[in-house]
Amino acid sequence: MKKQMFLLVVPMALFCTESHAQVEGNSAPAAMGNSQYAEKSMANSEYNISANMGNYQYSQGNLQSPNANRGPATNAYPLDDQFTIKVNGLMNAVATSYVAVFNIVQLGLTAKSTDSTMNSTIAEFKRNLEKIGIDTSDFKTDMISFVPKFGYESDKKIFSKRYNEVPDGFELEKNLYVRFKRSSALDGILSAAASAEIYDLVKVDYFLPNAQKLIDSLRLRCLMEAKSRIKSYEMVGFELDTMKKTIADNFTTIFPETRYFSYSAYSRPSFSLLKKRATDQPFVSEYDKPISRYYNQVDYDSYDIIINPVIIEPVVQLSYTITLKYFLKKDQPVVRPKKVYYIISKDGDAKQLPTPEE
Repeated sequence: MKKQMFLLVVPMALFCTESHAQVEGNSAPAAMGNSQYAEKSMANSEYNISANMGNYQYSQGNLQSPNANRGPATNAYPLDDQFTIKVNGLMNAVATSYVAVFNIVQLGLTAKSTDSTMNSTIAEFKRNLEKIGIDTSDFKTDMISFVPKFGYESDKKIFSKRYNEVPDGFELEKNLYVRFKRSSALDGILSAAASAEIYDLVKVDYFLPNAQKLIDSLRLRCLMEAKSRIKSYEMVGFELDTMKKTIADNFTTIFPETRYFSYSAYSRPSFSLLKKRATDQPFVSEYDKPISRYYNQVDYDSYDIIINPVIIEPVVQLSYTITLKYFLKKDQPVVRPKKVYYIISKDGDAKQLPTPEE
């Protein structure tokens, strides 16, 4: 009996693991690139995620991945008198508005000269932006700090030497915000900033003004898929009690700045030098390996429905999960009629006799 049960369970497991997501279009598996090559020699702790698509990512270490771990795409979970249906949906949406953030720091001997030099740099940056079609209304500045800097000068005495802290200049820091409509405009914005000697791109934010409309569209697709599954299960004999059910859903937005990964693609040199005698080994100066970064969208394995699967630029990913729990109808017990016995007296009176317990 145990062997028969085992043979029935295994095909069901294979069916669940081999289920594919419904994709609107053709999506091919990821190719083996340099990032895959680097993974072979990197520990999990070295597989870093950059916090943003700018210079800010250089200062980040081991950040936790924001990827929503939803498990494999599944159809249903039968459990005693319960039947749970879960549908995961994902939509890739191209942002319609972007904001690039630059940081600029200016040093000067006096407060006036520091502020004047900063204003000249910002004015040149704005002129360069106007040349590439960025309106002045899409440019804003954010004051961060304006503080004095201090240095040290020595105070020599006959038997001692002391250093005193004295004013040495001023430091002015601001953030510059540039709004643009097309992702391709970022190259021109970077060139405009470089011409004004602004090099620190902090991050790029992505925005979806019609996000609610996209969410409603994704929710409707998931509900239609759940309804289709309910009908298919009823065709094979599952009677779902629609009067007793529960529903739960969850929505998550995954922005591109949380999906940048870093790796180092390089190969170790030959070990022939290490085989020589210790006295003959030359001093080896290692080269500073560059860090490569790439955008990696959320994996499709955990989703049943994927809208716009093929992407050629970073996108905002909308994730939606709906869980329906039905309670199966229980078999009604068979009620057998009770046998009742009466005794009739000679006067015609009927008296019920006690029924023995069956």
